[in-house]
Amino acid sequence: MKKHHLAIALLLALSLTGCGRQTAAPTAQIAPAPQEESTAEAAPDRAPTAEELGRAERMDLAFSVEGETEMVSATLYTGQGYSIYIPDEGWRLEKRVDDGIPEESWESVLNDDVELTVSHYAGKTVTEARDLFLLDEDYVFEDLLGGELGDPLTGVDEDGDHLSFMLAEGAGTVYVISWEYPAEAAEGFGVRLEQIAGTFEVME
Repeated sequence: MKKHHLAIALLLALSLTGCGRQTAAPTAQIAPAPQEESTAEAAPDRAPTAEELGRAERMDLAFSVEGETEMVSATLYTGQGYSIYIPDEGWRLEKRVDDGIPEESWESVLNDDVELTVSHYAGKTVTEARDLFLLDEDYVFEDLLGGELGDPLTGVDEDGDHLSFMLAEGAGTVYVISWEYPAEAAEGFGVRLEQIAGTFEVME
């Protein structure tokens, strides 16, 4: 009878100790805190709107050619640090870098010898920009006094073709606004190009 009781006590002891093996209590798994994704993304560079510049998006340019007034619809083009009105028809835009100088050029679809160009001379003074611009030009200028915005200078090459230009100083950049046209187009394209160039403005 005592042996029976002893066997029962032994079985109870083994059941309480798990047959001599102890199992570790499961540890709580702590999930890493989810990383918050930034919803703020860097705004891409964008050109300011005409309203932000205080200019109309569209306007009519009045050209006086051979005694007659010609009205042409134009749209504001916004470049790097400047804006200018370009007629809606008759011009094609080409962007290029010439000897490290960024340029935007509008060439007439009627005459590929007619072109208006805005050249960027970063980090240059007005005099340095003017001298660099003229370095590769084959035009002869009788006078290089002036040339500021609204006061164009004009030169002629050996073929009688014309090149006019003005300079405008922006933030860290000098712009040269130039236009080329053959001698026979002076009364037509010459007049139009000077007026288009006159709409050039540096951004504040």
